[in-house]
Amino acid sequence: MDKLQGPFDSLSGYQQAIDCVLSSASQELCIFDRDLEKTGLGNRDRAGQLSAFLARDRDRMLRIILHDIEQVMRYSPRLMALLKRYSHNFLIRQSSESLRSLSDCFILADSRSGVIRFHEDHFRGKLLLGQPEEVHAWHQRFEDLWTESVPGIAPTHLGL
Repeated sequence: MDKLQGPFDSLSGYQQAIDCVLSSASQELCIFDRDLEKTGLGNRDRAGQLSAFLARDRDRMLRIILHDIEQVMRYSPRLMALLKRYSHNFLIRQSSESLRSLSDCFILADSRSGVIRFHEDHFRGKLLLGQPEEVHAWHQRFEDLWTESVPGIAPTHLGL
């Protein structure tokens, strides 16, 4: 399983690739997406995977950059609960206005594995498992996007 790599071109292929990458993560997950709607990360099983990932070690990190944070805030109560529970190692940021034209999506695990979708309107992409050389450029891109993004969803609501 360490050297698998493969294309996909359907929603089911994309979601199977997500499951592979989530299960391969041991320290860090980095996600860049329009709104997470197509990832299924808010459903019971994947939210459970994320919860188990975050619960195993306090040093694990989940960082997400979204163009549109409203989808998560309104329709992903499981992710919002995880954000509140694991606010010390789960962060969601919003892309700056200048980045909103970017249309690719990706999920990276430990700078070794990833799911890359070439355009948010299509499910064509590739799964990279145990491919640190190829994932490195994507991880660097994520770090650049993270620097350009702004705080997105706070884990708690302040009422005045």
